[in-house]
Amino acid sequence: MLNLLVAVEHSLEASFALRTACFFGMKIDIRPIYVIGPPGRDITLGAGWAWKSWERETRQQAKAYIEDLLLAERNQCANIEDPVILTGDPIQEMTGHFWQGSYDMLVVGAPFRKFEPLALSRRMRQTAKKAHRDLPLLVVRHLKKIQHVVALTDGGASAENALGLLIRLSSFLSFTITLVSLARNSSPPNDLQTLNLERGQAILKEKGIDAAGLTADSLPTGELTNKLKAADLVVSPFPTDDHHSHLHGLSDQEIQAVLFYIGRD
Repeated sequence: MLNLLVAVEHSLEASFALRTACFFGMKIDIRPIYVIGPPGRDITLGAGWAWKSWERETRQQAKAYIEDLLLAERNQCANIEDPVILTGDPIQEMTGHFWQGSYDMLVVGAPFRKFEPLALSRRMRQTAKKAHRDLPLLVVRHLKKIQHVVALTDGGASAENALGLLIRLSSFLSFTITLVSLARNSSPPNDLQTLNLERGQAILKEKGIDAAGLTADSLPTGELTNKLKAADLVVSPFPTDDHHSHLHGLSDQEIQAVLFYIGRD
């Protein structure tokens, strides 16, 4: 079983996120989450009845706001559950609910609240860092079936956790994997990249998954970026440095879907 928390709004991006979640099939749980912005100052400082009245009416309006989207997607994907509706900062509320529940991955269509994939993942990273928690985050920018995955590994815990999640996803989807190894930070690249590649392939092989393997240094200039652009899904660890050096110049507009494993290493 795979439990997905999917951010929704009344938008095309939310539809992409839900449909991507539905690609994983019927043996998964899909829980939409919609976060309403906080109330104005007059409500916040008002009497308790004013807050309760505002919250009740706002939740009813929110359900109506996303009802058409959910009904349309349920026609093709019956395992979409009733939505969770919360009030507050969308990043804080979504991640907080994710960690409180038994979810395996947070799925978000981008742009989300004006955040493109890279900026969104940075905001998520800041929140996860403060909470000292890991966060598997799938950001979808285009709707496309996942048939070829490029997975990046730097040998760290986030990279290996990302591969573990990829192994789980392979039970629900059929895709090919190209594993590309990188060196972490300022470590000597050549030997370390080879070791990272061998370790990553061994992790996959242990579960019966064969992956083509490359080291980043073995590729001509610009070739890794081309491979990332062509992938249906890029899997990238996102360690504590808060940077996207792993993506080698890939821009928001060139991302189709990216699974960030936001970790604490």
